[in-house]
Amino acid sequence: MMALKLKNIVAVLVIAVFASCTKDWLDVTSSSQIKAEDQFKSEAGFKDALLGAYIGMTDKSLYSRDLTWNIVDLLAQQYAALPNTGGSNSGTYSDVQKFNYRTALSMPQVDAMWNKQYNVIANINIELSYIEKNRGVLQSLNYTLIKGELLGMRAFLHFDLLRLYGYGNLSGRQDVAGKLAPPYVTEFTKAMTQQLSYAETFALLNKDITDALELLKQDPAYKEAGRPADYYSGVNGDGFYDKRQQRMNYYAVKALEARVLLWQGGQDNMNKARAAAEEVINNSPARLVTSPASLSRDRVLSAEHLFGLNVTAFIDIVNPFLNANNVTDAGKKNSLYLSQSTAEQIYETSNINIGLADFRYNTLLQSQSAGRVPMKLWQVFSTTDVYNIMPLIRLPEMYYIAAEAYGKSSNTGKAVEYLNTVRRSRGILEDIPLNADQQRVFSELDKEYRKEFISEGQLFFYYKRLGKTTFPNLPSTITANDRIYVLPYPDSEFEFGRVQ
Repeated sequence: MMALKLKNIVAVLVIAVFASCTKDWLDVTSSSQIKAEDQFKSEAGFKDALLGAYIGMTDKSLYSRDLTWNIVDLLAQQYAALPNTGGSNSGTYSDVQKFNYRTALSMPQVDAMWNKQYNVIANINIELSYIEKNRGVLQSLNYTLIKGELLGMRAFLHFDLLRLYGYGNLSGRQDVAGKLAPPYVTEFTKAMTQQLSYAETFALLNKDITDALELLKQDPAYKEAGRPADYYSGVNGDGFYDKRQQRMNYYAVKALEARVLLWQGGQDNMNKARAAAEEVINNSPARLVTSPASLSRDRVLSAEHLFGLNVTAFIDIVNPFLNANNVTDAGKKNSLYLSQSTAEQIYETSNINIGLADFRYNTLLQSQSAGRVPMKLWQVFSTTDVYNIMPLIRLPEMYYIAAEAYGKSSNTGKAVEYLNTVRRSRGILEDIPLNADQQRVFSELDKEYRKEFISEGQLFFYYKRLGKTTFPNLPSTITANDRIYVLPYPDSEFEFGRVQ
């Protein structure tokens, strides 16, 4: 029944929006507007469209594959090199792994992430326009929660476009001030959205986050004393607002705020990012996993999720990539794994109290013939396993953001406390000394990002944000600069004058 409903929601979206899109990411026609009028005549129509936007995010070119564990992790050189023989046995993503973004192989992959991300944003914007126009069909609490989620999603999607196709290391570069950011689209219209400066773009991004947070103070996940037990009974009788960690809830938006502030850089933003991260740490329902025994059925660490997506048939998307046995077979040309030596180096296995004790190494990596395969996303259907979930923001990241901020402010003792808290939860027996200096703190933070975010697509953005000119497994002949870090806009965007 649920599968049927999801198919219907997708069909609604295809009819209402995507039918009007050709090769471009937005093309408004009168027929799409008429169909949208029908879609948003009822509360059920708004709910279906909201769920449809989340489903749009699970496209394989987006968060169920390329924007997380596949392309973005390949850019961070997380995995062993894909075969690149130039023939049919070359890895499908071998060009993009080598930062060759405009080849016949890689160009459609890079362009699809841009185009499909803006397609989802178009869906969100059309619903946001109708949520005001047809507000009368929505119960007040539904209006507040749905609009809050939509604004949070719009900010989330634009921010990842900026992280991928825009510049990093913003606080360390004066030249970016005069450059234009990827378009921040806030309306569903035929008119082209003009590119703005980075400062103007972040103003729009921060406004969406601020507005979303204010609305989502009504979120069931938000800690608010004094609400009666039946506060949500009028809007959640069907369970629509259950499983908040799979939707853009208050703490997901707060965590996004911490990410965005960190990306903007500067000590003031760093302090604000720390405060946002600590609010999530202290108040969100998410908690660090402390029982490795649960990993056999919950490798994705669902208790730590602040935001993730339910991906239909995830097993068919991800499992074929997680097989490093007989990798010379043509069918294994896209296998994602770490060499044994790389895995041992990342997890520091020479120290039994660190590497061999760490469940990220001893349980979430599986030894196969070619190397160690990350099993965090390996899908097993059973009544007891957690499956079909792709994490997009998890709690450890908030600990790392807080640690980085404290380290920057020279409160290295507090930074070490946060890092050790995560390390202990992973089974590591040896603490970082409380008197560790700033250099040691940031070295340990580098290690934690490498250990923690395999299969989640966050490491590349970490390197880019900090402006690292080199990083592990990057060939010595390559300097990590804008050519590596800034993915190119699709050619069609220049042809139609949407970007410059």
